Amino acid sequence: MADRTEASQSEAASGQPPDNPADGAPIVASAVQSTGAAGSVLSVKYLTDKLEEAELLLGYAAEVGIKVEDDVHEGILQARAALGAGGFSEQTATKLLTALTTLAVNVRPVTVESLRFCADPKKAGEARETIRVYGCTAIVVGFIIVVISPITFVSDSLSQKITADVDTANALAAKLRVELGAAPPSDQTCSNAANLPQDQVWFGTNGPPQGLSEKDIISDLAQFAGTMRQINGYARQLKRCLFDFEPGKFDLALASQTNRDPLELTPGLPVRLSQELTDKVEVYQKVRAIANQVQEKVTVYYGAIATCFLPVLYALLGAGAYLLRLYEEQINSRTFVGGNRHISRFLIAGIGGLVVGQFNVGQGATISPFAVAFLVGYALDVFFAFLDGLLQMFKRTPGGSGVGGSTSKQ
Repeated sequence: MADRTEASQSEAASGQPPDNPADGAPIVASAVQSTGAAGSVLSVKYLTDKLEEAELLLGYAAEVGIKVEDDVHEGILQARAALGAGGFSEQTATKLLTALTTLAVNVRPVTVESLRFCADPKKAGEARETIRVYGCTAIVVGFIIVVISPITFVSDSLSQKITADVDTANALAAKLRVELGAAPPSDQTCSNAANLPQDQVWFGTNGPPQGLSEKDIISDLAQFAGTMRQINGYARQLKRCLFDFEPGKFDLALASQTNRDPLELTPGLPVRLSQELTDKVEVYQKVRAIANQVQEKVTVYYGAIATCFLPVLYALLGAGAYLLRLYEEQINSRTFVGGNRHISRFLIAGIGGLVVGQFNVGQGATISPFAVAFLVGYALDVFFAFLDGLLQMFKRTPGGSGVGGSTSKQ
């Protein structure tokens, strides 16, 4: 009886609640209660885990030079001492949790989970593997872009050159036809050309057109033939962009000519120039028709690639570049947490790249749609802000007030 009285007096002096559930003391489900010289203490697994987390965050703060208040150190040190003594008092547990909360705020965005993940060699290897996966994805996408982009650029350049040369050849053909007139009848030959003056061989008895020199007309005719050969050469190169290496019908016709190339002027020009022009115009029409056919195919195929496919690839490349940079920074700052795959970012970037060509996103600067698609993949938040701005424009009434913001007069 005397022992019980002394124990009660000791508990009252220490300020701890009596170790008796019947007296109204709180019960912790996972706690084991014991009595010692210092009074009632709690040995709780939850608090033990929180002590390890607090020590981990405190060690990181000390390593990187983050200033921590003294009461944080004291709370963690007291908790470690209490654990060595057999358990935690209620006051020590409160100080520990307060110190843990303060540390979590001070070292943010670093967390206990990220520190443990980066400290585990196996998990750190998983992080590097994740970077390698995204790196390989970016390399594959970049390789496809590197293969397609030059072909698209070359085909577009060749197509533009064909269009410019066709315009030049058409103008020259019309000019020469006006200057030289129609071709002579077929029964008029130049068998006696050696006995006639050169100007009569070229222009007939009337001589050169009035106001023009022989040199100008011959120069225009040679330029017309040269432009025709350029169109044919560009068309052949353009066919290779379509991976068509088979010779066309006109190419076979050219190969069957044993005397001379029909794209060339007659050597020495021992013929009437109007007849020479008629022959070359006939050949030019065939060359132009083939060039236009090839040009139309290239415009359809590579136009679709440049409009629909390449912007998506550039957006995916931008998303890959962003994630690689993000993961590298997270590993260096020890904020990386496993399981972040960000597949949705690639999907959203692909969708953004697909529709970016439908919006006029340039604001005062000349920028290609491919560069815009890359920026969309790299900074999706900016693209979403742009879309939100468009929605706000549609919500406004002609008077300037929003649809939902207009109030009716009573």
